Amino acid sequence: MKKISTTQKNKHKNLEEALMAFRHAMTSALMQEAKKRGCSLSHFEVINYIAEEGSPTMKDIAKQLHITPPSASALVDTLVSKRLVTRSQTPEDRRTIRVVLTPKAQIFLLSIHKHKSSVFNTMLFGLSVEDKNNLARILIKCT
Repeated sequence: MKKISTTQKNKHKNLEEALMAFRHAMTSALMQEAKKRGCSLSHFEVINYIAEEGSPTMKDIAKQLHITPPSASALVDTLVSKRLVTRSQTPEDRRTIRVVLTPKAQIFLLSIHKHKSSVFNTMLFGLSVEDKNNLARILIKCT
């Protein structure tokens, strides 16, 4: 096994710190924007998950967020009261509740994602086209 030098460790530590700082800056900007629109981080995560899944069950939401079903239900209750989601029973099993985004939530997500894109472009403003292409190439290679 090849030993990693102190210099290499420091480079990795700096890269890790840079990536974490970038992620933190993006998350903070998104959360500030969501808060302006009256949503908490948890609410934003639920809305985002529903957008990705289409019409998840309450059980799916709880599992995705690593919370109990009653906690998921409380989050969804708040989103229903804000008219961002609706609940519906499935015809196959009336005990199963599915959650769907409303048009208001879709507009909310669109505005958040536009803001995210704006923040992202601002953060990368100082990079040349070549640097951006290299960054994209490297990140794609890592995933």
